[in-house]
Amino acid sequence: MNNSADNRVAFTPEWVFLVISVVFGYIFIFVTPPFQAPDEYHHMFRAYHVSMGGLVSSKALGSSGAVLPASIGNTVINVSTNLSQHPENKQKLSDLAKVMNIPLEPYNTVFYLFPNTARYAPVMYTPQSVGILIGRLFNAAPIYIMYLGRMTNLIVWIALIYIAIVTTPIYKWLFVLLALTPMSLFLSASLSADAFTNGIAFVSAALIFKAAFGSRGEVSSGELVLIFLTAAMLSLSKQVYVPALLIFLMIPVRKFGTLKKYITTSVSFFVFNIAAAYSWYFLSKDLLVPLRLKLDISPQRQFYSITHYPMDFVIAIKNTVVRYWSDVLTDFIGKLGWLDTELPAYIHITFWVLLIFTAISENNRDILIKLKDKAVATAAVVCTTFLIVLSQYLTWTEVDKNIVEGLTGRYFIPVMPALFLLFYNNKYHIDMKSMLFGILILCYLAVVMISTIAAMITRYYL
Repeated sequence: MNNSADNRVAFTPEWVFLVISVVFGYIFIFVTPPFQAPDEYHHMFRAYHVSMGGLVSSKALGSSGAVLPASIGNTVINVSTNLSQHPENKQKLSDLAKVMNIPLEPYNTVFYLFPNTARYAPVMYTPQSVGILIGRLFNAAPIYIMYLGRMTNLIVWIALIYIAIVTTPIYKWLFVLLALTPMSLFLSASLSADAFTNGIAFVSAALIFKAAFGSRGEVSSGELVLIFLTAAMLSLSKQVYVPALLIFLMIPVRKFGTLKKYITTSVSFFVFNIAAAYSWYFLSKDLLVPLRLKLDISPQRQFYSITHYPMDFVIAIKNTVVRYWSDVLTDFIGKLGWLDTELPAYIHITFWVLLIFTAISENNRDILIKLKDKAVATAAVVCTTFLIVLSQYLTWTEVDKNIVEGLTGRYFIPVMPALFLLFYNNKYHIDMKSMLFGILILCYLAVVMISTIAAMITRYYL
């Protein structure tokens, strides 16, 4: 009896997540060449600046950035030249060996420009900055500092997702699968700020799901404090995800004791998060500069166009959906590197099938999610998607273009728990607590990760 119980515990969602994320996450750290995640060298610059206590970046030379050791830029240039968007080029191990000898020389500094990450709040770089700070204390070469930053980023992300899986009363396996798409794990094993954003979004969603669908008693003050804090960290991370917090409205009135307390708490929650998002916008608004200097991009002119010719914006959205919907679905599961490393087609197909199957079949017969809850989830997804599209239209799309440029699947990871809530039902059910199901998920994810690593090795080394 004890051995059977132990085996059952060994294949729980949180256990399977830990095994896959730790084993393959750390392989990803070292298989992925330096600075070959999207914008990773800019994430390195911002994370290093945060490790020095730089909460807000500076503006100079018509752009935004910070004063950093010159050795960091020298490392970037000498280790990853002409790899991005050039699959015919490979990472030379000799280049890796050379940059290992580049000394940090922290007092030999220059002003580095990183406008696309300079405006990000420091909370997004807390995990990476811890690893970087450890490297700085030992005066390690920049290349080792980069790897330390990747390691601590992965550790914090694993901890956040583990907490989310343990906390949520529903969709534990779905949380596992969403967190362990090749794209999600790849980002978390890099210096990307998306790792913290995705992790805290999952924790926030799990806490709200627990308050809404967990115990029948009232929400405690401690639970509310945790919900407020995690939601605020998400709001600080990227303002476009503030609407994702609409799922707070799923918590029933009875969980607050009185209607007055429900209204007061809900209003306070949204005011608190909007204030958090706006406060960082106010502190960093002067750092907003054009991100694609050689193109005709103007947020002011785009905003004018939206307000005066709204149908043009609607047409651009329609054209974007028609042209890029399949690319967004593919990118969400995994298009690695600087979106130039393809994965086998079977991974994309089977992963989406498994996600939808799990969302339909993984339910708790004691938990009923009402139509009102699904309407709230729909509003959260639609509003968040609109802000993501709007941000790309304002800051990344050329003026007068009839399409929205720059959309990619990874932007939608934080809102996926709410999206898949729409599939929840109490009609179709399989026993996902069985040891067999856990074994199957573990084996499937292991095969996916091994295939992903093979694709990475082929892309960068063979």
